[in-house]
Amino acid sequence: MTHSKRYGIVAALSKPEAERLGLEIADWLRQHGHEPIFEADLSAHGTAGIDAVVVLGGDGLMMRSANVYPDVPLLGINFGKVGFLALVEQQDWVPALEKVNGGDFSIETSSTLEANLLRGERTLEQGWAINDVVIRGGNRMLDVEVYIDGHFVNTYPGDGMIVSTARGSTAYCMAAGGPILTAGVRGYAIVPISCHSPIRTPTVVSEGVLIELVLTNDHEGSLILDGRTATEVLKGDVIQIRRGVHTFQLVTFGTTNFYDAIREKFNFQIRPDVIPTRRPQAAPGNGHGPTAP
Repeated sequence: MTHSKRYGIVAALSKPEAERLGLEIADWLRQHGHEPIFEADLSAHGTAGIDAVVVLGGDGLMMRSANVYPDVPLLGINFGKVGFLALVEQQDWVPALEKVNGGDFSIETSSTLEANLLRGERTLEQGWAINDVVIRGGNRMLDVEVYIDGHFVNTYPGDGMIVSTARGSTAYCMAAGGPILTAGVRGYAIVPISCHSPIRTPTVVSEGVLIELVLTNDHEGSLILDGRTATEVLKGDVIQIRRGVHTFQLVTFGTTNFYDAIREKFNFQIRPDVIPTRRPQAAPGNGHGPTAP
C-alpha cells in the first residue's frame, strides 16, 4: 500500500475543460487516500510537503508553473498543441497517476538559466528561465558582442541572440537554426537570430561558464526570459547569463522517447513511410523524456 501523498493541482484558466478535469482528479485522489491542493492554496502556503504538482494545460503553463513552484516535480496533462513538457494525454491521466502513486516513474532534472543586467554600476536581477534567455531587437538591427568566461568571441549584427538550455533547444533555439540538445547534454546553445554576417554558427558551451551579451549600438532591444519580456536593453548594457540555482523537474515514464517525440510532434521525418531496419532499442536505466516545448 502506498503512503498518502499531497498533490498540487494547477489548471489552465482559459480552458474550462482543464478546470473540470482538475476537479475530477481531485476527487480521484481523495478516493485513493491522497490530498489535492488547488492553486490558490499552493500560492498562499507554498509547496512544502508537496510530492508533485499536476499541471493541466500546455507547455507554456508547465513553464509558468515551474517558475512559480521551482524544484518541485511537475506532472503535465496536455491541453496544448505540442506537449513536450505536458507528456500525458488527457485520456491517460488515471494510469499516469497510478504509476506515480506506485513509484513507477522517473524525475528528469534539468538545469535552468539565471540572468542579470549590468547597467553602469548597478546589477539588476532579471530572474531565471527554463528554456531560454533572449535579446531581441525591434525593427532595427542590433550589434551584440558575446563573451565566454571573459573571453571575446565575436560581434553578431542581426535581430538578437538566444542562449538556450538543452530543454529549450527544441523551442526558439531550433526555430532560429540552432542545434537540438538531447536529454543529458550538460550545455547551453548560443544562437544568433537572423545574423547579417557569414559568421553565424551556433555555439554550444559548458553549463559552468559565464556568458555575457553586450549591446554595442544605439538601437534598443528587449530582454526576454521564456517568452516573457523582462526589461529593455540599452547601449552598453551587459547581460550576464549563468546556470540558475533552481532546477526544472519533470515526471516522466519509461515509455517516453525523445526521438519518437521529435519525429511525431514536428513531423520530423525525411521519409514518412520509412520502416527502420533495426528494432527499437530499450534505453539503459530510466527512460529520458523530451527536452523542451
